[in-house]
Amino acid sequence: MTSKIKRAAAAILALSMALSVAACGDSEGSEADSSSMPPKELEESQQEIVQRLADSITEPRELESNEITWFSFYDINPTASADKEIGVDLALFQTKYNGVINYSQTTWESKFDDLASLLLSNEAPDFIGADDMDVFPRGALRDMIQPIDDYIDFEDPLWADMKTAMDEFMYEDSHYVGVVRVDPCYVTIYNRTIIEAEGLDDPADLYANGEWNWDTFADMCVEFTDAENDKYALDGWYYDTALTASSGLPLISMENGVITNNISSPELAKAQNMLYDLQLNGVCYPKNEHNWEMRDNTVGAGIGTGLTLFYIVGLWSIEDAPSATEVFGDISAGDVMFVPVPCAADSEAQYAPARVHGFCIVEGASNPEGVAAFLDCARYAEIDESVKNIGIEQLQNDYGWTDEMIEMRNEVYDLIEANPVFEFNAGVSPDISNTTDTILKSCMNPADATTWSEVVASYEQSLDYMINQAQESLSGE
Repeated sequence: MTSKIKRAAAAILALSMALSVAACGDSEGSEADSSSMPPKELEESQQEIVQRLADSITEPRELESNEITWFSFYDINPTASADKEIGVDLALFQTKYNGVINYSQTTWESKFDDLASLLLSNEAPDFIGADDMDVFPRGALRDMIQPIDDYIDFEDPLWADMKTAMDEFMYEDSHYVGVVRVDPCYVTIYNRTIIEAEGLDDPADLYANGEWNWDTFADMCVEFTDAENDKYALDGWYYDTALTASSGLPLISMENGVITNNISSPELAKAQNMLYDLQLNGVCYPKNEHNWEMRDNTVGAGIGTGLTLFYIVGLWSIEDAPSATEVFGDISAGDVMFVPVPCAADSEAQYAPARVHGFCIVEGASNPEGVAAFLDCARYAEIDESVKNIGIEQLQNDYGWTDEMIEMRNEVYDLIEANPVFEFNAGVSPDISNTTDTILKSCMNPADATTWSEVVASYEQSLDYMINQAQESLSGE
């Protein structure tokens, strides 16, 4: 699954750099661009916004150096081959501080080992990304990241709105992630033309009427599926994780700095029993019969052709140029729409699987104050309405988004602000990440689906043990 994760994570950079308002988007490429051509420049109106923001920073940070080093498997700087404009956040950092971000390259597979080697050799980079939700608490466990409290003033209006989100990434009295924005992990994407042709209710209408839930979702999945004609309601790699989180509770959570195993909770049992029933009804594309690959090994495959009903995936998959999103259908013609991930019909709230767009300061960083300056620039770009409008205009003018899509996008972000559910299973240790991945997919394993009660009996004690070991490490015991 590493290539899929790599595509999704690299996608986050591309759109956030281009729009400064969205979480994801881009292609598989994650290596540094060797082209010497400069990236696209901001338009004159956008440059004016950057200058206005720079002028508004009347008390800039005093930096000993204007250079900071970014460590990742993708370059945070825009490149010519990506055909992307420089993000307002980076442009503001350059304008206000003459800032330079140097790129220390790694790979997805080796990033933590490579970072450990750099720390041991006293060559620590300055900052890393937190968007993949795999850095905390792991980075704190292994002394790879440092608290940000000395560099961010939570009472500053610039950061006050992020305090609640950053509290999710605390150990004892310290915060470890500079959260620039909270993003939706997943939405449910579909093709309206196909929905209508199948005689199904439009999920957007169901949502507007308060009727979009696990029950209506499951009914549509079962009604659509026709294995003899290669029609399956669900495809991809994320629907089981997303629907579990929509219960309102993640499998692994952080509560007051304590890593918590929720495997025995009734919320998860309810979600997983629903997923098990879906698997028994054969609604999922049988990846086990196709070399464990999704249809055509392409995100969104089947949506535009009527062979797949729903794709539960990040917004990044449709926040891109038409050439990259045509697999879903013609966005500009109104074919493509999305709704939040459905919740149980009796949920107390519309829970939204969430992630963050943010950064961590590396332990031993030579210029943490420079990272803080860049974080400030990212927040200025995030909260400025003119900057947000740049992104919205690109979605509409360049990517063909309809007004209704923009309205639903705003709705999804409102849900994320109101009822976010953060899953920390990827952020503790590789063993826990691999184990929880198996757990979350067991009830929907197309080769051998397992009941949730069997899953709990098989994994609860071992998962508790791994978590206790990690917690002891975090506590220094």
